[in-house]
Amino acid sequence: MRRPGSIWLFSWFTCFLLAGSALFAQAPERLRIMTYNLLNYRNFTSYCPSSSNNPVNKEGYLAEIIAYSQPDLLVCNEINGDNTTAHGRVLNYSLNVNGETRWEKTDFFSNGSSLMNGIYYDQNKLGLLNQDLISKDVNNQNLVRGIDVKTFYYKDSLLSINPDTVIFTVFAAHLKAGSTASDIADRGRETAALMAYLASHNVGPNYFLAGDLNMPKSQEAGFQNLLNYSTAALRFYDPENQPGNWNNNYTFRNLHTQSTRDGATNNGCFSGGGLDDRFDHVLFSDDVADGTAKMTYVSGSLTPVGNDGLHFNSSINSPTNNSVPSNILTALYEMSDHLPVYVDIDVERLQISIHEQQALPMRILGNRLDGYWVEVSQSAMGAPWRCSDVLGRTLAQGRVESLRFPLPLMGASPGLRVFTLSPEGRQASSQKLP
Repeated sequence: MRRPGSIWLFSWFTCFLLAGSALFAQAPERLRIMTYNLLNYRNFTSYCPSSSNNPVNKEGYLAEIIAYSQPDLLVCNEINGDNTTAHGRVLNYSLNVNGETRWEKTDFFSNGSSLMNGIYYDQNKLGLLNQDLISKDVNNQNLVRGIDVKTFYYKDSLLSINPDTVIFTVFAAHLKAGSTASDIADRGRETAALMAYLASHNVGPNYFLAGDLNMPKSQEAGFQNLLNYSTAALRFYDPENQPGNWNNNYTFRNLHTQSTRDGATNNGCFSGGGLDDRFDHVLFSDDVADGTAKMTYVSGSLTPVGNDGLHFNSSINSPTNNSVPSNILTALYEMSDHLPVYVDIDVERLQISIHEQQALPMRILGNRLDGYWVEVSQSAMGAPWRCSDVLGRTLAQGRVESLRFPLPLMGASPGLRVFTLSPEGRQASSQKLP
């Protein structure tokens, strides 16, 4: 005779298995791609000398902005192109600072321009696969500035057993500035060269264009080259589909990226006029727009950092701007006449194994007064561990070097303390210290 509870038990167990099966797919990884015109970074001119655009101060401001906005891939325009010095200083004095070590730079390419691009990426999440430079137009004439081509792969946790990870390409561009017929023609040549490169190189379905495009409206021929290229499958897409005449147009006030200043231009080094131009963009392929190739734009994530939509034709710091903390607002104002712009992208991860879902066993012995000992299995050897308090502050940390090891004395003061073991390729294990 079937016991009354057996039907309930079977149903519960079935639901557990069905729910558990969802655990075998990793949640998407969210990547943030940001572009930023650094305004003559270490490029000194008669109208923009170091006294008006101090490079050491700028390195500190950029460090603050990056720590706040937390991009995973950063495209920078207007880095001095005479040599690799400025390119390296961004990495060492603005990115890998205050204990941060995750950043790496791509190679620095130049076509002879005094201003070039710098591309930086989180090496914990991304690997560099290939690099190139578009330096000629379709008629083999020199472009004003080269367009960098960088191909990356996502460092999935299962990459060692399944190489089918996400690959994507970033085009980094700083198009010709100005409003003359010649300037407009140069921008058209630059975007035509980019699209010709796409047509002749198999870069895959996921690609992005990031940088200062210097176009006042989407109707300009150079922008139409990108959005309405003759081969529809290669076209770029505007994240929020906002075509129009962006210049000095209140309708697009939430998208404007220049200028951070109104009248205080540091003797002409910075542009003035307040926020009234949408120059800086992150565009992407149809597959990213539709999410058909394991990368998907997060709708609504397009963000000009520091633009609250309330400073049309005004400097970003007058009147009050509460869209970012006050120190970040100051850094944005002092750093450049452009605002950084980012988009968030969800990356589909490889199927996870049961092995990766399992946390390793461990046991903690002892007490707060006499000290603690931790016992782990052989599989935990080399894994990082960390002790933290209730606020998440690190009290002690290290790596497993033996199967039984003592924790450093952390005092007898009251308060919750947690030990966390984080072996590579497995779920982290956490236990409250007795």
